[in-house]
Amino acid sequence: MTFPLPLPPTITTRFIPTPSLTTHILESGAPSPTSDPNSPRKPLILLLHGFPELAFSWRKVLPALASTGYHVVAPDARGFGRTTGWDTRPFDTVDLTTFTGTSLVRDVVLLVHALGHTSVECVVGHDAGAVTAALCAVTRPDLFRSVVLLSHPFNGTPRVPFNTSPYPSLSPSLEKEGGDTVHEDLLALGRKHYKWYYSTEPASKEMENPAQGMHDFLRGYFHVKSGAWEGNRPEMLSGWTAAELARMPYYYVMPAEASMPEAVELLMREASEAGMERCREWLSEEELGVYVEEYKRTGFQGALNWYRVRTAEGGKYIWDWEVYAGRKIDIPCAFVSGKQDWGIYQEPGALEKMRDGTVCSDFRELRLVDGVGHWAPQESPEVVVEVVLGLVKGL
Repeated sequence: MTFPLPLPPTITTRFIPTPSLTTHILESGAPSPTSDPNSPRKPLILLLHGFPELAFSWRKVLPALASTGYHVVAPDARGFGRTTGWDTRPFDTVDLTTFTGTSLVRDVVLLVHALGHTSVECVVGHDAGAVTAALCAVTRPDLFRSVVLLSHPFNGTPRVPFNTSPYPSLSPSLEKEGGDTVHEDLLALGRKHYKWYYSTEPASKEMENPAQGMHDFLRGYFHVKSGAWEGNRPEMLSGWTAAELARMPYYYVMPAEASMPEAVELLMREASEAGMERCREWLSEEELGVYVEEYKRTGFQGALNWYRVRTAEGGKYIWDWEVYAGRKIDIPCAFVSGKQDWGIYQEPGALEKMRDGTVCSDFRELRLVDGVGHWAPQESPEVVVEVVLGLVKGL
């Protein structure tokens, strides 16, 4: 059973049926139901959330963008929140092909059409949503006019074996992020990578039944990844070696024997009351309660299937992106995040490749915000709005 969301009157909520999902959206600046269907529509801005987030994570950004003349929509992604129609079968029987990158882009494209739009002024993505936003930009530059990424830089389309025709015995394959030797080396250091932990069967159950309770686990998770946590001092990593990765905090490169709730609990031992109070300023107890109740209701497995697709051995579920091998983001692009966000460095070199033109041909702005961590749409919504408007007004 769902409950009313604590939203300002300028944000409405509804369900949009499409051929792929019944998508729950929050929106602001929507045309009136009595409007003339032939009248010009406000330009559309789409906001895509990450993990463990919801459309609700954009509650501070939606009305601010809408007040400047845009129709702004934030959907609950496949596997998250109140969106339905996705494969809810258990870990060992779910069809992961329904969670591939092209499936997520299809969800977005169908939603755009269902909303009555033929173009999107800007697609904005945070964390895992930034990956989907980047894929939207790569695959449909005719539909999406610009893209803003937060926290997760675009690391490029897949690299495939080049100039290998004289060697028919060479079996083409995608490079696997990190590689097995890195995982073995990490274990030797007593650590493991969170994406591969999230891809294991116990992960969902461990997060659904944390020893500290769901409320304290999620409060801790939001806190330790925010600018309010004193341990956030991000540094650029030089490469995918175990020694470099082990510099990252426990919520990215975890203690080898720990669950995510246990890793968060270890970090929360360093939390000060002043830091916790700063966290409550941008995520109140009532707002945190939305995440607590929604994940109690849905569990985490649908959301974690995104990670399973990206970590599957041999690129089993990302082969579809070989179609776009070598393609850049060609539409205008910007990146904004907190200066205290380790997420911007978790794929070494990705942010620099965006800036130097390697993966983006029209990169317009990089903004890293002082005193802000991983949750920029909630910690510093005014800066996010400023970057988005700066990009779209320059189109």
